[in-house]
Amino acid sequence: MRRINLFTVLCISLCVLLLDACKSSVADSTDKKEESSALKALPKSMIDKMYAEVDYIDYLWHDLPFSLSQEEKESINTNISFISDEAVPVIPEGCKAIGRKVYNIKGNTYLTADVYFTPSCQFYVFLEGEKPIYASKMTAQGVTFYTQVIESQTSKGGQ
Repeated sequence: MRRINLFTVLCISLCVLLLDACKSSVADSTDKKEESSALKALPKSMIDKMYAEVDYIDYLWHDLPFSLSQEEKESINTNISFISDEAVPVIPEGCKAIGRKVYNIKGNTYLTADVYFTPSCQFYVFLEGEKPIYASKMTAQGVTFYTQVIESQTSKGGQ
């Protein structure tokens, strides 16, 4: 009888150790999955291509009463400089895009970004189709630009 109890105790101990190891493995894989789904900043190589080749930017506002586009290279490059190299890993709940920005090269869409611009949400989410693939904070100069454009256009009543 004593031998069976010792064997039972060893089996139970082994099962407990295996279950604990499985829990750790599941937790680790969940953490890795969350890390891999975190959005990264727009890569420098893409930004460099934008500086070199984007020749037209078009804004499609969701609720603002005006339109905006840019075709002068200096203005386009200034606008591209509003993309920070700092990532927004997760789009905060409650943040809503005010519009969409389309970067074109020779008449073809190179990149599309949702523009988030409220006091607590100031960033771009770059899309592949409708799926977020990168998210970058907006620079202070970008915040100033959007503030001035929106204030000046809404005070005029739009175009």
